[in-house]
Amino acid sequence: MTDMHKENKHSTTEVDSKAVRVLAGARLHFGLLDSAVPFGGVGVMVDQPKTAITVRAADEFSCPEEHCERFREIASGVSVLLNRKKLPALRIEVESNPEAHCGLGSGTQLSLAAAESMLQWFNHSYDETHLALAVADRGKRSAVGIHGYFKGGMIFEAPGSDPEELNPIQERIDLPVEWCVAILKPSTVLGQVFGLSEAEKFSTLSAGSEALRDSLFLLAQNQLLPAAKQHHFEDFSRYLTQYNRMSGQLFASIQGGSYNGPEVTSLIHWLIDRGVLGVGQSSWGPGVFAWFKSYSHAETLVTRLPKGVEVLAITHPLNSPRSLSISPNGHFKV
Repeated sequence: MTDMHKENKHSTTEVDSKAVRVLAGARLHFGLLDSAVPFGGVGVMVDQPKTAITVRAADEFSCPEEHCERFREIASGVSVLLNRKKLPALRIEVESNPEAHCGLGSGTQLSLAAAESMLQWFNHSYDETHLALAVADRGKRSAVGIHGYFKGGMIFEAPGSDPEELNPIQERIDLPVEWCVAILKPSTVLGQVFGLSEAEKFSTLSAGSEALRDSLFLLAQNQLLPAAKQHHFEDFSRYLTQYNRMSGQLFASIQGGSYNGPEVTSLIHWLIDRGVLGVGQSSWGPGVFAWFKSYSHAETLVTRLPKGVEVLAITHPLNSPRSLSISPNGHFKV
């Protein structure tokens, strides 16, 4: 049987109606341990905004135009694993995805969901590290969103020793689901960081000072994580604000301070001035997180936000992995 016949045999069988659906949460990044390899850091998965992807059979590979470059590269990686010459004859449907370049890890969740759903459609086994690094092309700096995708919860990512592997999990913690986080964003933001501009910025940075790296590691290990494990909200929030501000100093030469630009800085100071705990910038921003003991506390704050601030989500910790569903008839329960 020729390769072409092998590649087309799925299009005329009973698997044509099969569909695979992946639902993943969003990632908040509290900050890196260093601005150079091997990085390390702390973050958490939250329930909203979700990434939802469905993969179905098609005459040829197809996907939404806005994600086409990303998905075609991932599909090419899938073809290599499947030992096929052509892209898989599948259609990728994106039902929902967080706003890009806001510090929510949307690119990682989208890429992992696309890669995993395609391999699941073909019942092809895979290693999580290979899926992330080689197929989805993620995890070159931070592995928090990858570990969060597969495991959920709050992730303390240890600095790794092997550049060919993901940085390992030093500790993973379930946070109380009644805790709530408001994810906010200034309506007008300049200088969003992603893709090539992010790579260029990292290339100009040297490693942080030994004193700062040690302080960040000890703060995370000895204060932030114990408070999270003990479910002590006030301590968790206080140490989180401190950790995020200190980690931001690694990038002060680029950001102009602990936070990326005057709009984000102003919003964070506005929240802190009103007694809000657990405040900081996720990744490069402009997404800003503010933690609360309950949804009602978050809702009260959101009703009095200043003009020019958008609410991306009011959500809760996600302690479970992404969900993956396979339907033989292509239909999923709502």
